[in-house]
Amino acid sequence: MVQSLLKTTQNTRDLGGYRTSEGTLTRYESILRSDVQNYPCKEDFEYLISKDITTIIDMRGQKDVDRKPSGFADRNDFEYYNLQITEGSGVPESVEAVPVSYMGIAKAKAMPEVFKCIANAKTGVMFNCTAGKDRTGVVAAILLLHAGVGDKDIIDNYVLTKEYGKERLELVHKNFPEVDMNIVTPCEMFMAEFLRLFREEYGDTSTYFRSIGLSECEIDSLRDKL
Repeated sequence: MVQSLLKTTQNTRDLGGYRTSEGTLTRYESILRSDVQNYPCKEDFEYLISKDITTIIDMRGQKDVDRKPSGFADRNDFEYYNLQITEGSGVPESVEAVPVSYMGIAKAKAMPEVFKCIANAKTGVMFNCTAGKDRTGVVAAILLLHAGVGDKDIIDNYVLTKEYGKERLELVHKNFPEVDMNIVTPCEMFMAEFLRLFREEYGDTSTYFRSIGLSECEIDSLRDKL
């Protein structure tokens, strides 16, 4: 049974433990991906502080933040950033449109801020959107690709949200019966096609990061963190 790293979330996971092209493993307890953390409990705060993961990046848009503020927004012991990615917050028109929408997320206006924030953070980082699926999935995929993780592991990391977010997906199906669940349920094709489109446009992650304005120092820092 899959279990989120935080008691009050469904989909908080570590990007550590993946084999890289150099034969090393990505670092544990450096970067976490997550769904939204509206009501963290004492144990959640203590866990993150004990791992020195105190930089929180919330990519939700203004309406979602206003409706359900992050539980980290007003805490002095965490650095909270709301870097709003509106791309990817809605439901694409079709299954085929999902990978294209992921390219839209990668090109989002606020995406340079997200990666700069991760690169320059003095502590470990946790980033999230709402479900921890699309915007979070794209950021996680690019970070793992940058660290030299193979496509299969990147795709597997993405598809895991189907297991971790099972309860949330069931609620979507129940509350929004008009939504095509094939579009909102993670599948291998979505991430595989996104990686193909990403390489087709940028070639590699360093070229991508340069194109969105990151410095060479920040590009190196992102790799070092993983």
